[in-house]
This record gives sequence, structure tokens and C-alpha cells, in this order.
Amino acid sequence: MAADVHLVDTIRRLEAELVSAAVWQSREELEARTTADFVEVGSSGAIDREQLIAIIFGTDPGDWHAEEFQVRELTPTVALATYRTVIDRGDGGAAIVALRSSVWCRDRGNWRMTFHQITPVS
Repeated sequence: MAADVHLVDTIRRLEAELVSAAVWQSREELEARTTADFVEVGSSGAIDREQLIAIIFGTDPGDWHAEEFQVRELTPTVALATYRTVIDRGDGGAAIVALRSSVWCRDRGNWRMTFHQITPVS
């Protein structure tokens, strides 16, 4: 079922925060925003939370723009976000475009990402 406006706004904000330079500079923030059993699936295969942190920690996420953002409330404590991103890494190269989906779980009032999938668009 489609999520209410408050949930959509919350998940949109959390997605944006998760790809901010401030979060990518803090291992504690990255861990706080993802579950211990987090998995990401991309064109290179699946990685877990520790692998993701090793890849992105201390790097610059670039300038992210999310389009076509939608949230479905799967249960009162699980939400699915789907959207398209355009990322400018600031290096003069072409923007990176991808379709994304994320599963968010609420535990003790806090939403944390447990799954993320990236599908590059050419």
C-alpha cells in the first residue's frame, strides 16, 4: 500500500542523509543508519555492511539528485523506497544515473536501511 506523506518525507530525508558527506565521514553514522545484516546488490554483486563501509567511508558521495521517489508501506515497520538517482561526482565526467530500491525497517522508533539495490541506467 502507498505510504502516507509523513512516512514518504521521513524515508526521503533518511535516504538523502545517508548519501551526505557528513555521514560518509563517520563510521558511527553509517552503522547507525544501516542494520547489522544490511546487504547491497549492484552491478558488481552483493556486499554486506562492512564491505560497503570499507568502500565509501571517508569518500565524497558527490551531488545526488533523486527523482520519481516513491514509498510503499509493506508493514507498519517495513517500507520500500524506489527512485532514480542522478549523481554528479564533480570530476567533469558524465553523471551517473541509476534506478534504486531500499528496504527500511523501524526498530524502537528508528528507521534503518536493511537492503539496497542499484541498477545502472545507460
